[in-house]
Amino acid sequence: MKSFTVEIRTGDKVEVGRFRNVQATVKSIETDEHGQPVIVTSKGKKKLFSCRLMKLSPGAKTPKQILLERNRKKKS
Repeated sequence: MKSFTVEIRTGDKVEVGRFRNVQATVKSIETDEHGQPVIVTSKGKKKLFSCRLMKLSPGAKTPKQILLERNRKKKS
């Protein structure tokens, strides 16, 4: 699998809670201070993903990019 698309809209039902046994309705979709998607449900705000997507982080550099910059500075 090369890519995966997640389609979530206002009004969708999602399962939340420790055991994912409580149904909640999506009221809106926002982003947090790191640029990551957060869904606002009838039970409160929930992170859409448990991991952080680097390509959604504004101005964030990957560890590989940081190492490449350090190596370029050392060569100069």
